[in-house]
Amino acid sequence: MKSILYNNSVQTILRSMAILAAMFLGNMSTNAQELDDEYIPFVEEGKVWYCGYWHPLENSPATFEDPLGNCIDCIFTMCGDTEINDKTYKKVYCQFKEYYGDEEQHYYCAVREEDYRVYIVEEDATEERPLYDFSHSTELILLNINDQTFARTGGYRRYNFLPSQLEYMVCHYLDDKVDYVNDTGFWVSGAGAVFNNPFTFEFCNSLFDERKFGKAISVRSCIKDGEYIFNEDWMSMPIETSINGRNYTNNSLKDVHIYDLQGRRLTDKPTKGVYIQNGKLYVVK
Repeated sequence: MKSILYNNSVQTILRSMAILAAMFLGNMSTNAQELDDEYIPFVEEGKVWYCGYWHPLENSPATFEDPLGNCIDCIFTMCGDTEINDKTYKKVYCQFKEYYGDEEQHYYCAVREEDYRVYIVEEDATEERPLYDFSHSTELILLNINDQTFARTGGYRRYNFLPSQLEYMVCHYLDDKVDYVNDTGFWVSGAGAVFNNPFTFEFCNSLFDERKFGKAISVRSCIKDGEYIFNEDWMSMPIETSINGRNYTNNSLKDVHIYDLQGRRLTDKPTKGVYIQNGKLYVVK
């Protein structure tokens, strides 16, 4: 039996790896220290999000905007200010030919950021609602969104992330427990929900008819001034165990058990197929 490490760019596999990797970290956020590095804001003039949905039978050439060649279908651009209820917001425009029927940029929403929290006023709304909460970066916090309670974990870093950039899991919180497996979302500071539409609150496994565009889109890249804020290939990178010389995760939490892509623990390595062990994806041929 021959096992080889295999880096697959398909969104489902990256998401499964992210879920398991974060689960392996356990309660690392309770022991982490606040970082001294500068916070990466979400709301910035001129920032562009290149997004797309899953094209199982299609590939496109890799480009700077689409580093894995997974196809770009939707582009969000943050440009210009607007006043709503005496508060200043950045306007967000969306270009999505399949949804709008043309290649024009359409006004999509307005966002503002205050105290590490992001608020959104959607196109057909007059009042803001919370979109992201990046405050208390080392703590698990509870969020009330759409009359439901969610848990956002403490942040952790991946190799290739920008300095001070953190990733968070966002999970259902039911019966005083965090559900780390079902309908899990991932936020990256500066880029937002990278496995979903970054300008609405959606979960990875939500039914398609619950989504804004009727399709599950994810972020291929987020770029400002010609430089990456986020690159989807970064989500395949391992999680760092230290930052600036500080103990950031508990290395004793390494998991020797074997899991399938749904996060179910296996009793033995499969003789054929895919499995995950210690945060790495293996293919048995």
